Amino acid sequence: MSMQPPPDGYGYGYGYGAPPPPWPTPTPPRRPKWPWLVGGALLVAVVAAVAALVVVLTRSSDPGSESAVAASPSPSTVTVTVSPSAAPQTEADPPTPRAQTSRPATPSGFPTNGTLKVGVDITPGEYALRPTDSLGGYWERLSCLTGDFECITANSIVQGNSYVTVLPGDLALRIEDLELTATGNPAPATGPARPLPPVSASEDTDPQGFVGIPEARCNHTNPAVAIGQTADSLVVVCETGAGRYYYKGVRTNDGAAIEIDDPVPSGDGFTATNAGVQYSISSRALVISEGSTVLAEEPMLQYWSQ
Repeated sequence: MSMQPPPDGYGYGYGYGAPPPPWPTPTPPRRPKWPWLVGGALLVAVVAAVAALVVVLTRSSDPGSESAVAASPSPSTVTVTVSPSAAPQTEADPPTPRAQTSRPATPSGFPTNGTLKVGVDITPGEYALRPTDSLGGYWERLSCLTGDFECITANSIVQGNSYVTVLPGDLALRIEDLELTATGNPAPATGPARPLPPVSASEDTDPQGFVGIPEARCNHTNPAVAIGQTADSLVVVCETGAGRYYYKGVRTNDGAAIEIDDPVPSGDGFTATNAGVQYSISSRALVISEGSTVLAEEPMLQYWSQ
């Protein structure tokens, strides 16, 4: 039901109250709440900023802070003085010579590695050997310098103090990791590059081996502990003053010789090993073998051992 206004001519205050509000009464619109929230957040931020500023100002006025700042190290200046010896060389300075290290010389003047030509770098005679490497050294006497195996007339691996005799007929001596010292003992007048005359063990030997044949004779005063002769070879085993042995052998038809350190006693003889090849001497024979292969077996004609 809708309400009608009063008839014209009827005034207010005569039996009628104030005009009623229109019906239905309109609902006032709601005001949004977010401006209050934003305003509150801003207020909190401002208060926090003010509080932080107060804390900073308070600390800056604290005497302890000033002492801490005063205690901090102040920057300093370091002066570096370059000595004249450390200054870079100018172009006028001569270059410093570099020592030659490829062939170091021993106190006796010989290098420890290289090929020494007989009559130029080394003279014939006997030389003491001392390895300069913990694994030992090596020497070989040469009749030519072509690098062929046939140039080697004698060779040996040296693992202790030993000796080598350079002969006038040798062209060169090649050494690896060995210190040479001349003993003063001369070499024989003729080299071994010739067939050797037959030798009788009873007439042409002495306590050091075969007389006049240095390839089958002990060095210095080292005594022989075994001497043997076959139709093709002369062999001797010598004892050093330190209780060690070395083996020397020479082929009679061409004078090729070999010297091997540290042969091992075996039965009434010895066995020497050089680069995998074994030389075994006994009262029965000289046997040369490589592994299980026998390269040569020479019956012994004369033999003596301690």
